[in-house]
Amino acid sequence: MLVELPSISPVPSGEEDAVPDDLAARVASGPGFWTEWLGELDRRGLLEELLAEDVIARALREVPTGHRYDRVLTAKMTVVCVLVACLFPGDGYDAVLARAFGLPGLRFKPGAEVPAGSAFSQARKLLGEQAMRRVFELDAARGDAELGITVRWKGLEVTAIDGTTMELFRDDALACEFGTPAAGARPLLRIAAHVRTASRRWIGAEIGGYHDGENDLADKLEWSFGPGMLNLADRGFFSMDRFLRFSAAGAHLAWRVKNAAKCVPFKTARVLPDGSELVMLHESDGMRTRRRRETRNRDAERLPDTIARLVTFTITAKTRSGRAKTTQIRC
Repeated sequence: MLVELPSISPVPSGEEDAVPDDLAARVASGPGFWTEWLGELDRRGLLEELLAEDVIARALREVPTGHRYDRVLTAKMTVVCVLVACLFPGDGYDAVLARAFGLPGLRFKPGAEVPAGSAFSQARKLLGEQAMRRVFELDAARGDAELGITVRWKGLEVTAIDGTTMELFRDDALACEFGTPAAGARPLLRIAAHVRTASRRWIGAEIGGYHDGENDLADKLEWSFGPGMLNLADRGFFSMDRFLRFSAAGAHLAWRVKNAAKCVPFKTARVLPDGSELVMLHESDGMRTRRRRETRNRDAERLPDTIARLVTFTITAKTRSGRAKTTQIRC
């Protein structure tokens, strides 16, 4: 485990891990709990209560939409319906609308009826993607302390970056935009996400096509790293350049690295009493040439030599047949 070396802040005196309240705990548990207790809550604007303060209204003020008329599916109600669709991804448009219009705290004009799925499709087009992006950005900017479910390690908030893919509807336009893994397969989009590990709340995300590189998308998340953060990443994300850039804002990094001798550019400086090593990261001529080619910057200077800490350990697991398998982990 390569751990970036700035000193670790101590836990402030008197600080204790907050105990989750009932609402936050249910939300963190996932959508399975929603169907049983949505109707039990009687509060103004349930989804607005779960988001950061005034997020929907702020997003709609900051990002103009195509909604111009006072209809049942206003811009705000369209946002609510999209959020409900995210919570219940298996539902069709009609079921999503029924759930959304049945939420506690919503007020409509007398005689207003639940619109049809075709109306929701049109309302989404009028809303546009920028409004939902802004809702995400505003809500993600809120710290987890307000939810009472933050878990810290030595005063640092633990986060992680990783990538995944999401399956889309069969549609020629989507297939052209995002790509498919094989002929006749459903289109897939690729996401690189930066999340808080305790609450699973997202800090930032970058979306691309199926054939876009996971690391290329992750590079766009550099802005989301900062002081007070301990970040975890699997071995596919490490490069010396990325390691230095992401830690430059003060974030502490504990990134797994590959085991092959040439995968990590280091030389051991000192073995510490606990068995870990202080190592010197050094960018070789070949690494700099490759980085120049990938960044299209022929004049890029060599990265500075950097001290890091390398932790190596082994894990032994038994297969179902009883065979022992030992794996070396370096981070």
